[in-house]
Amino acid sequence: MKIEVAQKLVKFTWGDDIHRQVHYPEEDLYLEVFAGNTCVFSRKVNFLNQTEELLAPGDYQARLLRKKRPLLKMLSPFHYTPKVVFVSENERRHHLTITEIDWENIRRDLELGLGHRFGEETSLYLRILRYEDPATNFPEEEWQRADFKDYFLIFGALKGVELHVCEKETQKSLKKVLSLELLPPETIGILEETPFSVPEVTGLFLTRQVIEPDQVNLKAYWEFPDKFWKELEKQELSPRKLTWEDTDILLEVFYRPPDDEKWAIFRPEERRHIGVAKDWIINAVPDGHFYQARLVLYDRKKNLRLKEIAASPEFFIPRKREKIVLLPIDERRLFTYWHLDQAELSQKLGRFAAGQNVTAYIKVYHDFFGKLYHHPDKDVAVDLSMADNWYLWVEPDKAYRVQLIAVREDGKVLELTEPSNIAHTARLAPGDAPVSYATHELSIEHPTIRPIESRMGTAEHSIGYLILHLHAHLPYIRRRIVYGAAGIWQPLGFPEEWFHEALVDTYIPLVKVFEDLVNEGVDFKLSMDISPTLTNMMRCPLLQEEFLKYLEGLINLARAEIERVRREAPAFEAAAWMHLRRFEESREIFLRYDKDLTRAFKRFQDLGKLEISTCAATHGFLPFYTMYPEAVRAQIETAVRDYEAVFGRRPIGIWLPECAYVPGIEKYLEEYDLRYFFSETHTVLNGDSPSEFGVHAPVFVRGSKVAVFGRDPETGKQVWSADEGYPGDPDYLDFHIKGGPFRYCRITNRYSLQKEPYNPDWAREKAARHAQHFMEGRNFRFEYIRGWFWKKPLSVATYDAELFGHHWFEGPLFIYFLLKKLYYDQNQTELITPADYLHRYPTNQEILPPPSSWGDKGTFDKWMYGSVSWMYRHIHEAIEALNESAKKAEPREAKLSQILTQAGREVLWAMNSDLGFVISNGHFVDKMKEFFFEALERFWILYDMAEKMLAGKEINERLLREIMFTRPIFPEHFWKVWRKS
Repeated sequence: MKIEVAQKLVKFTWGDDIHRQVHYPEEDLYLEVFAGNTCVFSRKVNFLNQTEELLAPGDYQARLLRKKRPLLKMLSPFHYTPKVVFVSENERRHHLTITEIDWENIRRDLELGLGHRFGEETSLYLRILRYEDPATNFPEEEWQRADFKDYFLIFGALKGVELHVCEKETQKSLKKVLSLELLPPETIGILEETPFSVPEVTGLFLTRQVIEPDQVNLKAYWEFPDKFWKELEKQELSPRKLTWEDTDILLEVFYRPPDDEKWAIFRPEERRHIGVAKDWIINAVPDGHFYQARLVLYDRKKNLRLKEIAASPEFFIPRKREKIVLLPIDERRLFTYWHLDQAELSQKLGRFAAGQNVTAYIKVYHDFFGKLYHHPDKDVAVDLSMADNWYLWVEPDKAYRVQLIAVREDGKVLELTEPSNIAHTARLAPGDAPVSYATHELSIEHPTIRPIESRMGTAEHSIGYLILHLHAHLPYIRRRIVYGAAGIWQPLGFPEEWFHEALVDTYIPLVKVFEDLVNEGVDFKLSMDISPTLTNMMRCPLLQEEFLKYLEGLINLARAEIERVRREAPAFEAAAWMHLRRFEESREIFLRYDKDLTRAFKRFQDLGKLEISTCAATHGFLPFYTMYPEAVRAQIETAVRDYEAVFGRRPIGIWLPECAYVPGIEKYLEEYDLRYFFSETHTVLNGDSPSEFGVHAPVFVRGSKVAVFGRDPETGKQVWSADEGYPGDPDYLDFHIKGGPFRYCRITNRYSLQKEPYNPDWAREKAARHAQHFMEGRNFRFEYIRGWFWKKPLSVATYDAELFGHHWFEGPLFIYFLLKKLYYDQNQTELITPADYLHRYPTNQEILPPPSSWGDKGTFDKWMYGSVSWMYRHIHEAIEALNESAKKAEPREAKLSQILTQAGREVLWAMNSDLGFVISNGHFVDKMKEFFFEALERFWILYDMAEKMLAGKEINERLLREIMFTRPIFPEHFWKVWRKS
């Protein structure tokens, strides 16, 4: 067993040979950690090869053990056994149902043997026996009245239960009706045993805190063991006959410029008495300086500085570049933010004013092929002491730049910044450029570039093509689910659960659909992109462990629900059984692919059933980073490297995050041989020239080999829309209404809360009917337009993968029936993939697409609300700092390479567009900001480490290891990409 320690985080790893020694049908594999003879934690690790845990400093012994599975022992005096159903949701929440007890015999025993009138002089009690459990503090023995009950909800670490008939007045037991004993797992043998130690983390530390405004905060935090304070008292207080009441401990902060070794105290007027605090925020510190925190012991009465007891390593805050940045929003709006050093600005404007009034302006230019034309009517006067960003109203279909200037009364101008980057506004209608075509052969091989098989000869007789594309993505959230100690848990959809929900509801059902079709001999071709964040989560050992735990919780909860629903609402029992079966099936499929679903999708791609494209590494909103080419390249290069590692081939196409495009992105795609991307409808229709095929053929981006596949809006409405689409059908499972932890109702009526029980058979029939309707709709459409074009028309149906299964429960069934019907029942619509289409049709129209996305209104508005626009200045600052460090680094320095690579991962994670999207929707706002701030604060720690390494100074290697352990995303990411500005 390999044990790695980073700060307080301990990672345990073992090989497959351990599993071969465990008889899983009757045994479990446990990892137990002991401090002396005390078990610190015990964890079931069936089928796992790795786990991790936070541990306090100390010496430990780790053991891998084989244990027999826990058993339930029942004792009953009857000639036949009562029916007992015992379900444990988890270690501290249990459901007990007791029925079919021979009460007549009990009555006779009591009345004839003891003379007690049954029911009048007796009562039923449930005796609950528990293990000692400090986490919950439930009593070890408890008696609960049980008259007229056959169901019991029991909390705590249960040892056993007994059902007694007792005297009503004295509660003396007259007869034990039955007893249940939970036999704990019995250790069969120790498979491996390894000692290890967790060292103390002690000292004073300084780091950067990121907050919304454009300012720099520092955070000082400290951690010292009790022995440190006792030693301090012994050496410093006792000789002076002082006590802790006579002294103060103050936090002092010092700073110095990079070219001066002399430290000066920062804001000496601030008295920071730490008291019982564990950290301290120092707000609004100047950039471009080194900082150090010190804890100092003071004599309170004499206000005398006695001793400096701790000092942090120095921490560098780089100087922010003075700049103005311009970001696109829609056809008529742009967003700009700027950074100016306020102290220097005040001096600069004071000198420039020369006694006259000065007004600051945002100067707006139209950029026409590199020449700047000033638009005075669009200039905006701003108060630079109050504002650091602005929303601008401009004209459609133009390229703009902005600049901050100061204008004196006499007309003299002072330039405060250089002109900004370029930003494009979108078109409102197609341009009038002449129609032109280009031919770009696709010489790449792919398993889906083949004729599709069908019973009716679709490949020979088709009149149109259908690309069915699923966009599979989730933000990378690597955290454990908190189940709590009380035993009360049910899935609530918190961000830590998103990945697990998606696997259960969407990705495992899709794998099952593909498996069933392959086993049934049905040929199909689908297009799909799987984001690198999702593939990394699918391959993450911690999340694999958490998913198995999550599934176990769902299975236990579903078993308890079956008993509850059977008692309380029998009409919903079929739905309860359905949930249990799908959870058990999910577990089976998950383990079949060795806990890594990327293996399943790779298998179907290798079989020629799927064409999997990639997505930007962390789903970064690329139009907001085009002024930093290294950031766009990092997103794309990391995605390509990750794809090759997962799927064993290079990707041919990419899903641009949020389908967000601005002119120029195609050049980055060409650098990495990506030949196509998907877009919203108006990206193709509002090009610089009219699209002759509409959305029924891809177009090349003018001047490149990159093709754009525009979404067919008709296919979107049928599947996406709750009003017009299939998911709103009355027989489908209602997404919004729960009858407990799970959903049990059919939609019935979307405008009423009166719901009827879900019937899986009805829903299955509707899914088949809707698949038939969708197929016929494509056939009718192709029949109608078949004579309009010189090649077969194409329909591109793009969807979020999680629509199928998570939002629309029957979605995977719909796909199953649709693919079967396309195979068996028709020959007009032919399934095709983007690579296969470009291979067959290398000649396509070329246009210059406008800025666009598939977000609200087809613009970038959703990611530029006031609630999120502040995020981009912080990401841009980190990109600049990383670029600066990367340019100074040498590839041969292994430790520095580790630091810069991890710093790149943190910046990539902060670029994630989902954070802004979720905040804009008002969901989990605090949680999303926490994720964002955490990533950037980790980045600034790594940046400081890199600067120390470049200066030949020591770093905290244990902290570096912890940061790498806790965000092990993108093993293939390499820091050198951040040099490519």
